[in-house]
Amino acid sequence: MADENDALANVVPPPDPELKRLEPLLGKWRSEEQTQDTILGPGVRVTNEEEIYWLEGGYFLVQTYSTVFGDEPAQKGINYWYYDAEAKKFHIIFFSNNGPYTEDGNRYGGQVEGNKLTLTGPARFQYELDEDGKIKVNDDGSITVSWWLRDEQGQWQRWMTNRFTKRKE
Repeated sequence: MADENDALANVVPPPDPELKRLEPLLGKWRSEEQTQDTILGPGVRVTNEEEIYWLEGGYFLVQTYSTVFGDEPAQKGINYWYYDAEAKKFHIIFFSNNGPYTEDGNRYGGQVEGNKLTLTGPARFQYELDEDGKIKVNDDGSITVSWWLRDEQGQWQRWMTNRFTKRKE
């Protein structure tokens, strides 16, 4: 029996080292910000509560969230982050109470360019990376993520910048 387990362990590759870039995201986070006026309408207050952890095995990062835009009901969901070594891209697939799943509407893909990790899907968002290539943690322990939406002409327009602070356990 031990020989079979050893053989299986040698067949399954370890998680891709690129996933280490995401380690600073681990934990429970909160953000309160303001969106800008966009194609969606006037800017509104937005609050986020998130928890981010590794799925056992370390191949997928799991992110649960509850986001409230203005007076709207909370958008709640779950994101699965992974890395495709062949394509050299990060991917996110997500599910939420915001509507049914669609290939175009529930996926993000992106990669590292310079000192930024940018993911594009229904919106575009971006993290800065530190000197080790991991998501940058600000001096106060917060993490910043910038967001864009497409306008009527299909051009990316700044939507919001979130500064997430770690929640106390």
